[in-house]
Amino acid sequence: MNRSVDARANRAVLAQPRATQRQLIATPLVGPLIVGALMMLLGVLLRLPTAYYQGEPNQVTFNNYIFQFVGAYSDITSLYFRDQLWLHPVPYFGYFVEYPVGMGWLIWLIGFVNNSVMSYFLVTAAVMIVSGLLVFWLGSKFEHANLWLLALSPTLPLYTVLNWDMFGVALTIAALLLFRRNRDIWGSILLAAAVWTKFFPIVLVPLIVIDRALKQRWRDVFMISGGFGIASIVMNVPFALAFTPEGLQIRSSWLHFFRFNQQRPREVNIWNFFDSLQLSTQQINSLSAILLALGVGGIVLLMSYSWWRDADRTQDLVLPAALAAIGWFFFINKVYSPQYSLWLAVLLALLAGPPALVVAFASVDIAYFAASFVLLHLADSQNPLTGWFFSQVMLPAMALREAVILAIIIWAIWQIGRPLWRREARPAATVIATT
Repeated sequence: MNRSVDARANRAVLAQPRATQRQLIATPLVGPLIVGALMMLLGVLLRLPTAYYQGEPNQVTFNNYIFQFVGAYSDITSLYFRDQLWLHPVPYFGYFVEYPVGMGWLIWLIGFVNNSVMSYFLVTAAVMIVSGLLVFWLGSKFEHANLWLLALSPTLPLYTVLNWDMFGVALTIAALLLFRRNRDIWGSILLAAAVWTKFFPIVLVPLIVIDRALKQRWRDVFMISGGFGIASIVMNVPFALAFTPEGLQIRSSWLHFFRFNQQRPREVNIWNFFDSLQLSTQQINSLSAILLALGVGGIVLLMSYSWWRDADRTQDLVLPAALAAIGWFFFINKVYSPQYSLWLAVLLALLAGPPALVVAFASVDIAYFAASFVLLHLADSQNPLTGWFFSQVMLPAMALREAVILAIIIWAIWQIGRPLWRREARPAATVIATT
């Protein structure tokens, strides 16, 4: 295993005076943490209309009520009624879940508090806020991160308690930090947990593997691949396989996540611009898969060439590659749920993205969020303005969102290829120590 590059970079950091070392590695935490906590609590306050719901305990009636209040809707409360979570059903055994096993069991564990929709929501919100605070703490371990970009981001109040994504974000950032510190086995286990909580972090697996291969750390390549594979098997097998009179079979309830996403129709995203081609859902699935493979493959090739051209080979390629890959997944996917913006906001903060780009993303995201839920209210109330609003407001908001995501991807790619564009190496002191 060749760790000479990492060791050289670490020696460059450790050779500095202690005060300088702290400046090189530490990222301010307290201020952003407090502001971020307040922003996430604001998101809970936005959902307070849930506390006043007195209607029938079913999803349709609840949604009819909650869509009247812009920003008050949450998947957490809506699915509480759809899946009758007050009965505390067991996922994959008692009912079908459209999420991977990690998310299903998180929902079940929180579901021990289920006597009312508001109590269930508040406990879930507490778990998501703790996950968010953990993201801030983990982010402070990334040198040069700008956590103020996250603390002031509107994604925190809008999306922290819209869905369960923040838990998956925390797992993913913890895995990335472990990989930066060369804790590859634990990193691979946490990455598997992140994948089987939200799945799309799977695009990070080839990036981590190629990073270790470029450093000729072949033992780590096998350890990461094996650790990820074994952790995935352990997490899934108890819920995926069932012994039946006909023998061992895969549970349809476990397959439901894959079938649901395969059959899920195109929503409001870039594929709307190709409606004239009359593409079927299956054709969009196939084209999305091809584009995803080409995009991630291109990122891997750029990582390889940039590493080869970097004389000192001290630049971290994984973090900008992660932003580029996840951004590309969101850009070409047939579904873009609003809370996906959390992932981009967190990664931009860890990379200390350009403030102008972050502000543009936040502004467009607010517009898209507002348009999305106004449209839901209009459609739910069968308002005759629904069609006009969709074409004149929703589609332009979506186009702006796609444009700014593409800008984020381009910026991330620029960060990966800096040795190529600048023809100069980063100072060794910018690389994290392996402590």
